[in-house]
Amino acid sequence: MTDSDYPAPGRGSYHQFGRLAVDPELTRFVVRLVLFLFVLAVILVRPPLSDDTHPVIDPLAANSDLLIPNDNDKHELLLVEARECASIIDFLATLDLWEMEVEQPLPPLVFTAFPDDLDELEVSIRKRLFLHTLAPTAMVALAEVAHERAELLRLIGRMEFNGCSLAKLVAAKVAPRDCGLEPLEQEFLVDLSTRYRTENLDVLLNRVDVLPLSLILAQAAMESAWGTSRFVQEGNNIFGIWTWGSEGMVPANRTPGMTHRVAAYDSLLDSVRAYLLMINRVSAYSTLREIRRETRDPLALINGLRYYSEKRELYVADLGRIIRGNRLQRYDGLTLALNPAEIKEQLARESLRLTRLD
Repeated sequence: MTDSDYPAPGRGSYHQFGRLAVDPELTRFVVRLVLFLFVLAVILVRPPLSDDTHPVIDPLAANSDLLIPNDNDKHELLLVEARECASIIDFLATLDLWEMEVEQPLPPLVFTAFPDDLDELEVSIRKRLFLHTLAPTAMVALAEVAHERAELLRLIGRMEFNGCSLAKLVAAKVAPRDCGLEPLEQEFLVDLSTRYRTENLDVLLNRVDVLPLSLILAQAAMESAWGTSRFVQEGNNIFGIWTWGSEGMVPANRTPGMTHRVAAYDSLLDSVRAYLLMINRVSAYSTLREIRRETRDPLALINGLRYYSEKRELYVADLGRIIRGNRLQRYDGLTLALNPAEIKEQLARESLRLTRLD
């Protein structure tokens, strides 16, 4: 039976509650107030951390020294898939991303792969498509690391270190409450400790940090031949990262006796995530991390990448030429902030679809 099946009480009528006459309008008001307060309590009393493997992306500036997420303005990711350059160029132009401006807010776009016909473009157009496809995707990965760093700093500020350490938390030798933490916060620290391979809190803080977007773009361009290499086309491996075991792609010119393969990723975002984690935890790049404590200048940071290639100093010099020759430092002023809902409305007006563009 619906509300309309009941006769509406006349003006000034009352319901009987025991021997007490109750105004029905007052009853409805009290019920609504209670429901409102209950919903408000659910929103306010929430766990301090998400259980998601990758935290929800917040709008963060990729060039800040310390990136603090804004919990009141979280965004979903927008996946974009296309196999033809013309589709991506039209898509970027529609969103005013073909001509990126300094300090322009970028939407949290994640391009799943580079288009198959990228090597057919004129060099200048190919470079721009590569950079403007990878930039928002890389900034999403940077925002994830920034979120982890901000949360790590928050927990360090709350921790009680009398008899408590990260090593003891990892080994479960102390309870979270003995360190001033909640169980989910302990889980977060243990996860960071495992992924970044250290049980020293100072070392962990030095490792969980971002890189300039220009440095990421330069290495991506060099390692993937501006998005045209076999490894990025077949396996979304932008940075030539190796792996061992049965998974991955076998290099055509692999030295006899070597067993490594080149890792394959589901998306460009996963490739950038793997790259950032490698730079932040592998001992070969400890010099870069020490330089980063003093400066975020990409032309200084590249000196910590000499062991990325057997070319050593020549590799560093090549990275410098790519950064300067393509004016990549201008991308360091970009921010990640635009609301996806606005993009969807704009694309609807232009009759374009997300996810699949072709």
